[in-house]
Amino acid sequence: MSAKRRATEIDLTRNVPDQVVEWLDEAAFTLAALPSTGLRPAGARCGWPDIVRDLADIGWLDSDILPPRPSPDEVSRLDQVLVWVQFFTPAQRNYRNVINMRLIVHPISGLHRWNWRKIAKAMGTDHKRVQDWHRAGVEVIAKKIRQSEFFSPQTPQNAVSAII
Repeated sequence: MSAKRRATEIDLTRNVPDQVVEWLDEAAFTLAALPSTGLRPAGARCGWPDIVRDLADIGWLDSDILPPRPSPDEVSRLDQVLVWVQFFTPAQRNYRNVINMRLIVHPISGLHRWNWRKIAKAMGTDHKRVQDWHRAGVEVIAKKIRQSEFFSPQTPQNAVSAII
């Protein structure tokens, strides 16, 4: 994550797909830095057992090193990015899946948990095709963002799906 304060809207005068990738990367780090415990109200209880952690998680769970908590601005941008992932049609589910998998990063190292080959293996395809799907998904998001109606204050939240 960069230390400088980031904009809260995409700059349409710059390369929009590059900015979408930057926002996706920042969202991945923000997701990784969010606390995983203590998020419920004190009186809330759950009957589900504790989460069984992945082997890759075990090393850092006992560590005193924790990523800094995200700022409110970072969480707001994360919320915007998570809305973007909903832009895909059912026919574009591969784009959504790849982008969602790339949003999972290790909270300490910042490395993507799902590298291109691991995603390809999970989806039963080639890693180059997975990279193409990611690029195409970024282009779909950028195309939606470029539409003037997207940032219109007159557009209600539920009308975003109509723009799609």
